[in-house]
Amino acid sequence: MTKLNYLLALLFLASASVFAQKKSPNIVLILADDMGKECIGAYGSTYKTPNIDKLAKNGLKFNYGFSQPLCTPTRVQIMTGKYNYKNYSQFGHLNQDQKTFANLAKEAGYATAIAGKWQLGANNKLPKHFGFDQYCLWQLDKPRRDGERYAKPLIDKDGEILKTTDNDYGPDIFVNNMLDFIEKNKDGKFLAYYPMALVHDPFPPTPDSKSWKSDPAGHHKSDTLNFRDMVTYCDKNVGKIIQKLKDLGIYENTIIIFTGDNGTGKPIFTQMKDGSKIQGGKGLTIDRGHHVPLIVNWGSGKYKTHETDNLIDFTDMLPTLAEAMQVKVPAEWDTDGRSFLPQIKGEKGKPRDWIFSHYQPIHSEAANKNSARFIRDRHFKLYSDGRFYDLDKDIEEKSPVAAGKAGEEGEKRRKVFEGELAKLPAWKFGDPGVAKVILPGFEPDPAFAEKGD
Repeated sequence: MTKLNYLLALLFLASASVFAQKKSPNIVLILADDMGKECIGAYGSTYKTPNIDKLAKNGLKFNYGFSQPLCTPTRVQIMTGKYNYKNYSQFGHLNQDQKTFANLAKEAGYATAIAGKWQLGANNKLPKHFGFDQYCLWQLDKPRRDGERYAKPLIDKDGEILKTTDNDYGPDIFVNNMLDFIEKNKDGKFLAYYPMALVHDPFPPTPDSKSWKSDPAGHHKSDTLNFRDMVTYCDKNVGKIIQKLKDLGIYENTIIIFTGDNGTGKPIFTQMKDGSKIQGGKGLTIDRGHHVPLIVNWGSGKYKTHETDNLIDFTDMLPTLAEAMQVKVPAEWDTDGRSFLPQIKGEKGKPRDWIFSHYQPIHSEAANKNSARFIRDRHFKLYSDGRFYDLDKDIEEKSPVAAGKAGEEGEKRRKVFEGELAKLPAWKFGDPGVAKVILPGFEPDPAFAEKGD
């Protein structure tokens, strides 16, 4: 090989490396806390969410995105890509032998960060163990009773408990941490996981609420009338991230995913544009307990249509991110999801025929009574105890449909669902979860309230 050819070969390899890096998108995953789809304007809400609505208008709105009905079960599922019957042991805990999408991101050469709500184990070594280079978190190594997430928040940032006052607002600290991380890593590739504090109870005013300045003593006072402001503040922080990506010139090669971890809190009644009113269904296995907003955008001008009825559940997130990051999920991880990256790219993909949920919170008696296993699609739903519902006629699941009475299409679906449930390991209400796994060096602080949500 001549010296010229050798130099040209090196130049080609360098160009190919740059091109490959450009093909690997940045990823921003935003998980709102206690936000059913009825909270977003793009899904018919009367709440003001202009930034998220614009994300849907320019990107892709999934009409059928499904989480788990409660916080920790969702966080375990979305991060590991597994149904809860495989690896869920207790509320407030992620078994420490598990791997997450952040571990995958590290393998793919991504910088990683998490900011917001943790609730996956009381040891500040855990974020790094699960793949995050840096963190800024509430409910990590201090219990909720020691400090809330809003005014005067109790936040651990990379091993340091921040000094805060009643005028500091947790969601501002979290979003600013995300913005700083994005700025710092603008020239590389990054995964920013933003499990928001908003809009979970308590429901205090935001810095944009009228009472914030007029009533400083009321910064900690919970009132459901503040919920509308909290939703709008959530949207404001999403807008800050979008604007930062645009200002840095990396918006076009960043996948932005916005979703919610479960249904809205039960004290909240949301007025819809069509005149209906929806009560939050957090913790319930009916539609309003786990039907959440799911909006994705990867640059502009990509989408011929801006909404889809494809079914998505949260086991699908890990394989989707893995495909985007161009890294394979090890077979021994035994994950369950299906990548929806083709849909994000504006292609047809291979949509699901149904979604499955194994919900067993292992929390309080009140939460545990709703434990259930079911399969559903857009129209029908079958529980493992035999209850079958026509969701088009009975979205609140008041009247189970007896065998043979669901019509031709309904009975076909019942048979399919029965067959799929039969393939799973046996489970019945009251069965224990999987064994809890704690590794040496990651033991939780014994003073931490593990059920402290």
